[in-house]
Amino acid sequence: MQRIFDAFNAAGKELYLVGGAVRDLARGVAMVELDDLDFCTNARPEHSLAILKGAGLTTYDVGLRFGTAGAVLDGPASGGFPKDCQVTTYRSEESYHQGSRKPEVTYGDTIEQDLGRRDFSINSIAMNESGEYHDPYGGLDDLKAGVLRVVGDPMETLAEDPLRILRVGRFMSKLGFDPVDALKEAAAERASWIMEISRERWFMEMSKLLVGPHPGKGLRFLEEVGVLAYILPEVTALVGFHESSPTHHKDLWAHTIGVIEQTEPERAQRWAGLLHDVGKVETREVVGGVPTFRGHEEVSARQTEEVAQRFTFDNGLRAEVCAIVENHGRPATYGPGWTDAAVRRLVRDLDPHAMATLRFARADCTSSIEERRAMARARIDELVGRIEGLERAEALRPRLPTGLGNTLMEAFTLRRGPVIGELMKGLTERIMDGVLESGREAGYYVEELRRDPPEALRGE
Repeated sequence: MQRIFDAFNAAGKELYLVGGAVRDLARGVAMVELDDLDFCTNARPEHSLAILKGAGLTTYDVGLRFGTAGAVLDGPASGGFPKDCQVTTYRSEESYHQGSRKPEVTYGDTIEQDLGRRDFSINSIAMNESGEYHDPYGGLDDLKAGVLRVVGDPMETLAEDPLRILRVGRFMSKLGFDPVDALKEAAAERASWIMEISRERWFMEMSKLLVGPHPGKGLRFLEEVGVLAYILPEVTALVGFHESSPTHHKDLWAHTIGVIEQTEPERAQRWAGLLHDVGKVETREVVGGVPTFRGHEEVSARQTEEVAQRFTFDNGLRAEVCAIVENHGRPATYGPGWTDAAVRRLVRDLDPHAMATLRFARADCTSSIEERRAMARARIDELVGRIEGLERAEALRPRLPTGLGNTLMEAFTLRRGPVIGELMKGLTERIMDGVLESGREAGYYVEELRRDPPEALRGE
Protein backbone atom coordinates (compact mmCIF):
# COMPACT_ATOMS: atom_id res chain seq x y z
CA MET A 1 0.00 0.00 0.00
CA GLN A 2 2.92 2.33 0.63
CA ARG A 3 3.49 2.51 -3.13
CA ILE A 4 0.00 3.98 -3.52
CA PHE A 5 0.43 6.45 -0.65
CA ASP A 6 3.85 7.53 -1.98
CA ALA A 7 2.46 8.05 -5.48
CA PHE A 8 -0.39 10.29 -4.29
CA ASN A 9 1.92 12.21 -1.93
CA ALA A 10 4.30 12.88 -4.83
CA ALA A 11 1.35 14.23 -6.83
CA GLY A 12 0.38 16.53 -3.93
CA LYS A 13 -2.90 14.72 -3.28
CA GLU A 14 -4.51 13.43 -0.12
CA LEU A 15 -5.18 9.72 0.28
CA TYR A 16 -6.93 7.69 3.00
CA LEU A 17 -7.79 4.04 3.42
CA VAL A 18 -11.55 3.86 4.06
CA GLY A 19 -14.56 1.53 4.27
CA GLY A 20 -14.65 -2.09 5.28
CA ALA A 21 -10.87 -2.51 5.42
CA VAL A 22 -10.55 0.16 8.12
CA ARG A 23 -13.54 -1.21 10.01
CA ASP A 24 -12.07 -4.72 9.97
CA LEU A 25 -8.58 -3.57 10.93
CA ALA A 26 -10.10 -1.75 13.91
CA ARG A 27 -11.83 -5.01 14.88
CA GLY A 28 -8.49 -6.82 14.89
CA VAL A 29 -8.66 -8.50 11.48
CA ALA A 30 -5.16 -9.03 10.08
CA MET A 31 -4.17 -7.14 6.94
CA VAL A 32 -3.38 -10.44 5.23
CA GLU A 33 -7.07 -11.41 5.47
CA LEU A 34 -8.34 -8.31 3.65
CA ASP A 35 -9.24 -8.95 0.01
CA ASP A 36 -10.35 -5.48 -1.06
CA LEU A 37 -8.81 -2.13 -0.21
CA ASP A 38 -10.79 1.08 -0.75
CA PHE A 39 -9.16 4.49 -0.74
CA CYS A 40 -10.47 8.01 -1.17
CA THR A 41 -8.68 11.10 -2.37
CA ASN A 42 -9.15 14.72 -3.39
CA ALA A 43 -7.75 13.87 -6.85
CA ARG A 44 -10.28 13.66 -9.65
CA PRO A 45 -10.78 10.16 -11.09
CA GLU A 46 -8.79 10.65 -14.32
CA HIS A 47 -5.89 12.02 -12.28
CA SER A 48 -6.13 9.08 -9.85
CA LEU A 49 -5.89 6.63 -12.74
CA ALA A 50 -2.85 8.46 -14.09
CA ILE A 51 -1.17 8.42 -10.66
CA LEU A 52 -1.73 4.68 -10.30
CA LYS A 53 -0.35 4.03 -13.79
CA GLY A 54 2.65 6.22 -13.01
CA ALA A 55 3.36 4.08 -9.95
CA GLY A 56 3.68 1.04 -12.25
CA LEU A 57 0.55 -0.67 -10.97
CA THR A 58 -1.84 -2.77 -13.04
CA THR A 59 -4.88 -0.52 -13.47
CA TYR A 60 -8.43 -0.83 -14.75
CA ASP A 61 -11.41 1.47 -15.24
CA VAL A 62 -13.89 0.35 -12.60
CA GLY A 63 -16.11 3.37 -13.16
CA LEU A 64 -14.35 6.68 -13.79
CA ARG A 65 -17.63 8.46 -14.43
CA PHE A 66 -18.69 7.48 -10.91
CA GLY A 67 -15.38 8.68 -9.49
CA THR A 68 -13.48 5.41 -9.10
CA ALA A 69 -10.20 4.11 -10.53
CA GLY A 70 -8.98 0.57 -9.93
CA ALA A 71 -5.61 -1.09 -9.44
CA VAL A 72 -4.25 -4.46 -8.39
CA LEU A 73 -1.55 -4.88 -5.77
CA ASP A 74 0.60 -7.92 -6.50
CA GLY A 75 2.67 -9.81 -3.97
CA PRO A 76 3.14 -13.19 -2.32
CA ALA A 77 0.08 -15.33 -1.65
CA SER A 78 1.25 -15.64 1.96
CA GLY A 79 0.55 -11.92 2.30
CA GLY A 80 -2.99 -12.27 0.95
CA PHE A 81 -2.11 -11.00 -2.53
CA PRO A 82 -3.25 -10.11 -5.09
CA LYS A 83 -5.42 -7.40 -3.52
CA ASP A 84 -7.95 -5.36 -5.44
CA CYS A 85 -7.73 -1.61 -4.80
CA GLN A 86 -10.21 1.10 -5.69
CA VAL A 87 -9.47 4.80 -5.36
CA THR A 88 -12.52 7.07 -5.30
CA THR A 89 -12.69 10.83 -5.38
CA TYR A 90 -14.17 12.43 -2.26
CA ARG A 91 -17.95 12.58 -2.51
CA SER A 92 -20.30 14.96 -0.81
CA GLU A 93 -23.49 13.29 -2.09
CA GLU A 94 -24.47 9.96 -3.62
CA SER A 95 -28.00 9.01 -4.61
CA TYR A 96 -29.79 6.40 -6.69
CA HIS A 97 -32.70 6.94 -9.07
CA GLN A 98 -35.60 4.51 -8.74
CA GLY A 99 -34.68 1.07 -10.07
CA SER A 100 -31.10 2.07 -10.90
CA ARG A 101 -27.89 0.38 -9.80
CA LYS A 102 -25.78 3.40 -10.79
CA PRO A 103 -25.24 6.22 -8.29
CA GLU A 104 -25.49 9.91 -9.10
CA VAL A 105 -22.35 11.42 -7.61
CA THR A 106 -21.42 14.93 -6.44
CA TYR A 107 -17.72 15.33 -5.68
CA GLY A 108 -16.54 16.75 -2.37
CA ASP A 109 -13.37 18.46 -1.22
CA THR A 110 -12.65 17.01 2.22
CA ILE A 111 -12.41 13.66 3.93
CA GLU A 112 -15.08 14.80 6.42
CA GLN A 113 -17.55 15.34 3.58
CA ASP A 114 -16.83 11.90 2.18
CA LEU A 115 -17.18 10.11 5.50
CA GLY A 116 -20.33 12.07 6.30
CA ARG A 117 -22.26 10.73 3.30
CA ARG A 118 -21.57 7.07 4.17
CA ASP A 119 -24.21 4.83 5.73
CA PHE A 120 -23.06 3.57 9.14
CA SER A 121 -20.68 5.14 11.60
CA ILE A 122 -18.59 1.95 11.61
CA ASN A 123 -18.03 2.43 7.87
CA SER A 124 -17.20 6.13 8.27
CA ILE A 125 -13.69 5.74 9.62
CA ALA A 126 -10.56 6.61 7.63
CA MET A 127 -6.91 5.71 8.13
CA ASN A 128 -3.87 7.64 6.93
CA GLU A 129 -0.56 6.14 5.81
CA SER A 130 0.76 6.25 9.39
CA GLY A 131 -2.05 3.99 10.55
CA GLU A 132 -3.85 6.76 12.46
CA TYR A 133 -7.65 6.72 12.52
CA HIS A 134 -9.75 9.67 11.43
CA ASP A 135 -13.13 9.11 13.11
CA PRO A 136 -15.34 12.22 13.12
CA TYR A 137 -18.62 10.27 13.60
CA GLY A 138 -17.83 7.96 16.51
CA GLY A 139 -17.47 4.76 14.52
CA LEU A 140 -14.77 3.32 16.78
CA ASP A 141 -17.00 3.67 19.83
CA ASP A 142 -19.85 1.94 17.99
CA LEU A 143 -17.51 -0.90 17.01
CA LYS A 144 -16.64 -1.42 20.65
CA ALA A 145 -20.33 -1.27 21.65
CA GLY A 146 -21.39 -3.64 18.84
CA VAL A 147 -24.10 -1.35 17.49
CA LEU A 148 -25.18 -0.13 14.06
CA ARG A 149 -25.90 3.59 13.83
CA VAL A 150 -26.21 5.75 10.73
CA VAL A 151 -24.38 9.00 10.20
CA GLY A 152 -27.00 11.74 10.43
CA ASP A 153 -30.76 11.39 10.73
CA PRO A 154 -31.82 7.76 10.10
CA MET A 155 -35.08 8.72 8.36
CA GLU A 156 -33.19 10.89 5.88
CA THR A 157 -30.35 8.39 5.47
CA LEU A 158 -32.75 5.55 4.60
CA ALA A 159 -34.74 7.82 2.31
CA GLU A 160 -31.57 8.66 0.35
CA ASP A 161 -30.99 4.96 -0.37
CA PRO A 162 -33.59 2.51 1.00
CA LEU A 163 -31.24 -0.37 0.22
CA ARG A 164 -29.55 0.60 3.47
CA ILE A 165 -32.36 -1.22 5.28
CA LEU A 166 -31.11 -4.46 3.75
CA ARG A 167 -27.56 -3.41 4.59
CA VAL A 168 -28.56 -3.16 8.26
CA GLY A 169 -29.60 -6.81 8.07
CA ARG A 170 -26.44 -7.71 6.18
CA PHE A 171 -24.15 -6.14 8.78
CA MET A 172 -26.14 -7.74 11.59
CA SER A 173 -25.43 -11.07 9.89
CA LYS A 174 -21.79 -10.27 9.21
CA LEU A 175 -20.85 -8.76 12.57
CA GLY A 176 -23.54 -9.87 15.00
CA PHE A 177 -24.25 -6.21 15.85
CA ASP A 178 -27.64 -4.71 16.82
CA PRO A 179 -29.18 -1.53 15.35
CA VAL A 180 -29.90 1.34 17.71
CA ASP A 181 -33.60 1.90 18.37
CA ALA A 182 -33.81 5.01 16.17
CA LEU A 183 -32.44 3.10 13.18
CA LYS A 184 -34.81 0.17 13.70
CA GLU A 185 -37.79 2.52 13.96
CA ALA A 186 -36.75 4.37 10.80
CA ALA A 187 -36.33 1.07 8.94
CA ALA A 188 -39.90 0.08 9.84
CA GLU A 189 -41.16 3.49 8.72
CA ARG A 190 -39.30 3.31 5.39
CA ALA A 191 -39.88 -0.40 4.69
CA SER A 192 -42.09 0.12 1.64
CA TRP A 193 -39.40 2.26 0.00
CA ILE A 194 -37.42 -0.90 -0.69
CA MET A 195 -39.63 -1.38 -3.76
CA GLU A 196 -37.85 1.58 -5.39
CA ILE A 197 -34.57 -0.34 -5.42
CA SER A 198 -33.40 -2.51 -8.32
CA ARG A 199 -33.78 -6.25 -7.86
CA GLU A 200 -30.11 -6.77 -8.65
CA ARG A 201 -29.20 -4.72 -5.58
CA TRP A 202 -31.70 -6.74 -3.51
CA PHE A 203 -29.93 -9.89 -4.64
CA MET A 204 -26.44 -8.64 -3.80
CA GLU A 205 -27.36 -7.60 -0.25
CA MET A 206 -29.52 -10.64 0.51
CA SER A 207 -26.81 -13.01 -0.72
CA LYS A 208 -24.24 -11.33 1.52
CA LEU A 209 -26.67 -11.47 4.45
CA LEU A 210 -27.34 -15.17 3.92
CA VAL A 211 -23.68 -16.24 3.85
CA GLY A 212 -22.79 -14.28 6.99
CA PRO A 213 -22.03 -15.91 10.37
CA HIS A 214 -25.34 -14.71 11.89
CA PRO A 215 -27.97 -14.93 9.10
CA GLY A 216 -30.84 -15.56 11.53
CA LYS A 217 -30.21 -12.26 13.22
CA GLY A 218 -30.38 -10.34 9.97
CA LEU A 219 -33.45 -12.20 8.71
CA ARG A 220 -35.39 -11.67 11.93
CA PHE A 221 -34.64 -7.95 11.71
CA LEU A 222 -35.92 -7.74 8.12
CA GLU A 223 -39.09 -9.56 9.13
CA GLU A 224 -39.66 -7.41 12.22
CA VAL A 225 -39.35 -4.10 10.34
CA GLY A 226 -41.57 -5.35 7.51
CA VAL A 227 -39.09 -5.37 4.63
CA LEU A 228 -39.19 -9.15 4.16
CA ALA A 229 -42.93 -8.96 3.43
CA TYR A 230 -42.19 -6.77 0.40
CA ILE A 231 -39.29 -8.69 -1.11
CA LEU A 232 -40.02 -12.27 0.00
CA PRO A 233 -43.70 -12.67 0.92
CA GLU A 234 -43.32 -16.44 0.45
CA VAL A 235 -40.88 -16.54 3.36
CA THR A 236 -42.88 -14.14 5.54
CA ALA A 237 -45.85 -16.50 5.22
CA LEU A 238 -43.89 -19.01 7.33
CA VAL A 239 -43.81 -16.65 10.33
CA GLY A 240 -46.39 -17.77 12.86
CA PHE A 241 -47.86 -20.27 10.39
CA HIS A 242 -47.72 -23.07 12.96
CA GLU A 243 -50.02 -21.08 15.25
CA SER A 244 -52.82 -21.33 12.68
CA SER A 245 -52.76 -25.13 12.64
CA PRO A 246 -55.63 -26.99 14.32
CA THR A 247 -53.02 -29.47 15.53
CA HIS A 248 -49.40 -28.92 16.51
CA HIS A 249 -46.51 -28.91 14.06
CA LYS A 250 -43.07 -27.33 14.18
CA ASP A 251 -42.49 -23.60 13.77
CA LEU A 252 -41.46 -23.39 10.10
CA TRP A 253 -39.85 -19.94 10.48
CA ALA A 254 -37.65 -21.15 13.34
CA HIS A 255 -36.88 -24.34 11.38
CA THR A 256 -35.95 -22.32 8.28
CA ILE A 257 -33.50 -20.17 10.22
CA GLY A 258 -32.09 -23.27 11.92
CA VAL A 259 -31.47 -24.96 8.58
CA ILE A 260 -29.82 -21.85 7.12
CA GLU A 261 -27.46 -21.60 10.08
CA GLN A 262 -26.52 -25.29 9.77
CA THR A 263 -25.73 -25.15 6.05
CA GLU A 264 -22.31 -24.29 4.74
CA PRO A 265 -21.94 -20.55 4.05
CA GLU A 266 -22.44 -20.88 0.29
CA ARG A 267 -25.00 -18.92 -1.71
CA ALA A 268 -26.83 -21.94 -3.13
CA GLN A 269 -27.01 -23.76 0.21
CA ARG A 270 -28.23 -20.68 2.08
CA TRP A 271 -30.80 -19.62 -0.53
CA ALA A 272 -32.09 -23.21 -0.59
CA GLY A 273 -32.35 -23.11 3.20
CA LEU A 274 -34.41 -19.95 3.02
CA LEU A 275 -36.84 -21.34 0.43
CA HIS A 276 -36.98 -25.11 0.88
CA ASP A 277 -40.20 -25.17 2.93
CA VAL A 278 -42.16 -22.21 1.53
CA GLY A 279 -44.49 -24.66 -0.24
CA LYS A 280 -45.74 -26.01 3.08
CA VAL A 281 -48.06 -23.03 3.47
CA GLU A 282 -49.96 -24.07 0.35
CA THR A 283 -49.92 -27.84 0.95
CA ARG A 284 -50.74 -28.25 4.64
CA GLU A 285 -53.53 -30.71 5.38
CA VAL A 286 -54.58 -32.33 8.64
CA VAL A 287 -55.36 -36.01 8.12
CA GLY A 288 -56.52 -38.01 11.11
CA GLY A 289 -55.29 -35.29 13.41
CA VAL A 290 -51.81 -35.31 11.85
CA PRO A 291 -50.55 -32.35 9.79
CA THR A 292 -49.10 -33.35 6.41
CA PHE A 293 -47.38 -31.36 3.66
CA ARG A 294 -47.59 -33.78 0.76
CA GLY A 295 -46.00 -32.43 -2.40
CA HIS A 296 -44.54 -29.35 -0.71
CA GLU A 297 -41.16 -29.92 -2.38
CA GLU A 298 -42.62 -29.38 -5.86
CA VAL A 299 -44.57 -26.31 -4.73
CA SER A 300 -41.47 -24.92 -2.99
CA ALA A 301 -39.46 -25.45 -6.18
CA ARG A 302 -42.07 -23.59 -8.24
CA GLN A 303 -42.01 -20.67 -5.82
CA THR A 304 -38.21 -20.77 -5.81
CA GLU A 305 -38.25 -20.32 -9.59
CA GLU A 306 -40.37 -17.20 -9.08
CA VAL A 307 -37.97 -15.86 -6.45
CA ALA A 308 -34.99 -16.59 -8.70
CA GLN A 309 -36.58 -14.55 -11.47
CA ARG A 310 -37.50 -11.74 -9.10
CA PHE A 311 -34.00 -11.53 -7.66
CA THR A 312 -32.26 -12.02 -11.02
CA PHE A 313 -30.33 -15.17 -10.07
CA ASP A 314 -27.78 -16.23 -12.66
CA ASN A 315 -28.67 -19.46 -14.45
CA GLY A 316 -26.23 -21.63 -12.53
CA LEU A 317 -27.42 -20.48 -9.12
CA ARG A 318 -31.08 -20.77 -10.14
CA ALA A 319 -30.62 -24.35 -11.36
CA GLU A 320 -28.74 -25.46 -8.25
CA VAL A 321 -31.09 -23.86 -5.72
CA CYS A 322 -34.21 -25.15 -7.48
CA ALA A 323 -32.75 -28.67 -7.70
CA ILE A 324 -31.88 -28.72 -4.00
CA VAL A 325 -35.31 -27.40 -3.01
CA GLU A 326 -37.20 -29.87 -5.21
CA ASN A 327 -35.21 -32.88 -4.00
CA HIS A 328 -34.26 -31.97 -0.45
CA GLY A 329 -36.47 -34.68 1.07
CA ARG A 330 -35.27 -37.58 -1.06
CA PRO A 331 -31.98 -38.43 0.72
CA ALA A 332 -33.94 -38.84 3.97
CA THR A 333 -35.77 -41.82 2.45
CA TYR A 334 -32.51 -43.80 2.32
CA GLY A 335 -32.22 -46.96 4.42
CA PRO A 336 -29.54 -49.66 4.85
CA GLY A 337 -31.64 -52.02 2.74
CA TRP A 338 -31.06 -49.98 -0.40
CA THR A 339 -29.30 -51.83 -3.21
CA ASP A 340 -26.43 -50.32 -5.14
CA ALA A 341 -28.86 -49.93 -8.03
CA ALA A 342 -31.15 -47.79 -5.88
CA VAL A 343 -28.20 -45.61 -4.84
CA ARG A 344 -27.14 -45.21 -8.47
CA ARG A 345 -30.67 -44.21 -9.49
CA LEU A 346 -30.87 -41.61 -6.76
CA VAL A 347 -27.59 -40.06 -7.90
CA ARG A 348 -28.78 -40.13 -11.51
CA ASP A 349 -31.96 -38.29 -10.53
CA LEU A 350 -30.08 -35.70 -8.47
CA ASP A 351 -27.18 -35.06 -10.84
CA PRO A 352 -25.48 -32.68 -11.41
CA HIS A 353 -26.37 -31.44 -7.91
CA ALA A 354 -26.31 -34.76 -6.05
CA MET A 355 -23.63 -33.94 -3.49
CA ALA A 356 -24.98 -30.41 -2.94
CA THR A 357 -28.41 -31.90 -2.23
CA LEU A 358 -26.92 -34.42 0.21
CA ARG A 359 -25.02 -31.70 2.07
CA PHE A 360 -28.23 -29.73 2.34
CA ALA A 361 -30.23 -32.76 3.50
CA ARG A 362 -27.79 -33.18 6.38
CA ALA A 363 -28.32 -29.57 7.43
CA ASP A 364 -32.09 -30.08 7.22
CA CYS A 365 -31.93 -32.36 10.29
CA THR A 366 -33.16 -30.00 13.01
CA SER A 367 -35.07 -32.21 15.44
CA SER A 368 -34.95 -30.92 19.00
CA ILE A 369 -34.24 -34.49 20.10
CA GLU A 370 -30.50 -34.99 19.82
CA GLU A 371 -30.70 -38.77 19.32
CA ARG A 372 -33.16 -38.42 16.45
CA ARG A 373 -31.05 -35.68 14.86
CA ALA A 374 -27.90 -37.80 15.15
CA MET A 375 -29.61 -40.84 13.59
CA ALA A 376 -30.87 -38.79 10.64
CA ARG A 377 -27.41 -37.38 9.98
CA ALA A 378 -25.85 -40.81 10.32
CA ARG A 379 -28.14 -42.13 7.56
CA ILE A 380 -27.12 -39.30 5.26
CA ASP A 381 -23.44 -39.91 6.08
CA GLU A 382 -23.87 -43.62 5.32
CA LEU A 383 -25.48 -42.78 1.97
CA VAL A 384 -22.62 -40.42 1.13
CA GLY A 385 -20.16 -43.16 2.03
CA ARG A 386 -21.85 -45.63 -0.29
CA ILE A 387 -21.88 -43.10 -3.13
CA GLU A 388 -18.18 -42.37 -2.63
CA GLY A 389 -17.43 -46.09 -2.54
CA LEU A 390 -19.25 -46.70 -5.82
CA GLU A 391 -17.49 -43.74 -7.36
CA ARG A 392 -14.06 -45.04 -6.32
CA ALA A 393 -14.95 -48.38 -7.90
CA GLU A 394 -16.09 -46.52 -11.05
CA ALA A 395 -19.48 -48.14 -10.55
CA LEU A 396 -21.61 -45.11 -9.76
CA ARG A 397 -22.50 -43.57 -13.11
CA PRO A 398 -22.97 -45.83 -16.16
CA ARG A 399 -20.37 -45.28 -18.87
CA LEU A 400 -20.81 -46.60 -22.39
CA PRO A 401 -17.96 -46.45 -24.93
CA THR A 402 -17.77 -43.63 -27.44
CA GLY A 403 -19.19 -44.62 -30.81
CA LEU A 404 -21.28 -47.48 -29.44
CA GLY A 405 -24.27 -46.29 -31.49
CA ASN A 406 -22.37 -46.82 -34.74
CA THR A 407 -21.18 -50.23 -33.56
CA LEU A 408 -24.78 -51.28 -32.80
CA MET A 409 -25.94 -50.15 -36.24
CA GLU A 410 -23.27 -52.28 -37.91
CA ALA A 411 -23.72 -55.31 -35.64
CA PHE A 412 -27.50 -55.48 -36.03
CA THR A 413 -27.91 -53.85 -39.46
CA LEU A 414 -29.90 -50.95 -38.08
CA ARG A 415 -30.55 -47.44 -39.34
CA ARG A 416 -29.90 -44.43 -37.19
CA GLY A 417 -33.10 -43.65 -35.25
CA PRO A 418 -35.10 -44.20 -32.07
CA VAL A 419 -34.22 -47.91 -31.84
CA ILE A 420 -30.55 -47.06 -31.24
CA GLY A 421 -31.54 -44.73 -28.44
CA GLU A 422 -33.72 -47.42 -26.86
CA LEU A 423 -30.87 -49.96 -27.01
CA MET A 424 -28.46 -47.50 -25.36
CA LYS A 425 -31.02 -46.71 -22.68
CA GLY A 426 -31.61 -50.40 -22.03
CA LEU A 427 -27.88 -51.04 -21.63
CA THR A 428 -27.65 -48.15 -19.20
CA GLU A 429 -30.48 -49.60 -17.13
CA ARG A 430 -28.74 -52.98 -17.00
CA ILE A 431 -25.59 -51.25 -15.74
CA MET A 432 -27.67 -49.40 -13.17
CA ASP A 433 -29.09 -52.77 -12.01
CA GLY A 434 -25.62 -54.26 -11.72
CA VAL A 435 -26.27 -56.81 -14.44
CA LEU A 436 -23.58 -55.33 -16.69
CA GLU A 437 -20.23 -53.69 -15.97
CA SER A 438 -19.67 -50.04 -16.76
CA GLY A 439 -17.00 -48.71 -19.10
CA ARG A 440 -16.34 -51.91 -21.05
CA GLU A 441 -15.45 -52.18 -24.74
CA ALA A 442 -18.23 -52.00 -27.37
CA GLY A 443 -18.12 -55.73 -28.17
CA TYR A 444 -19.04 -56.58 -24.57
CA TYR A 445 -22.36 -54.75 -24.96
CA VAL A 446 -23.04 -56.18 -28.42
CA GLU A 447 -22.66 -59.72 -27.05
CA GLU A 448 -25.03 -58.90 -24.18
CA LEU A 449 -27.70 -57.74 -26.64
CA ARG A 450 -27.27 -60.90 -28.70
CA ARG A 451 -27.54 -63.06 -25.59
CA ASP A 452 -30.58 -61.26 -24.21
CA PRO A 453 -32.14 -59.08 -26.93
CA PRO A 454 -34.61 -56.45 -25.74
CA GLU A 455 -38.07 -55.99 -27.31
CA ALA A 456 -36.81 -53.21 -29.56
CA LEU A 457 -34.25 -55.52 -31.13
CA ARG A 458 -36.55 -58.53 -31.41
CA GLY A 459 -39.01 -56.30 -33.23
CA GLU A 460 -36.37 -55.48 -35.79
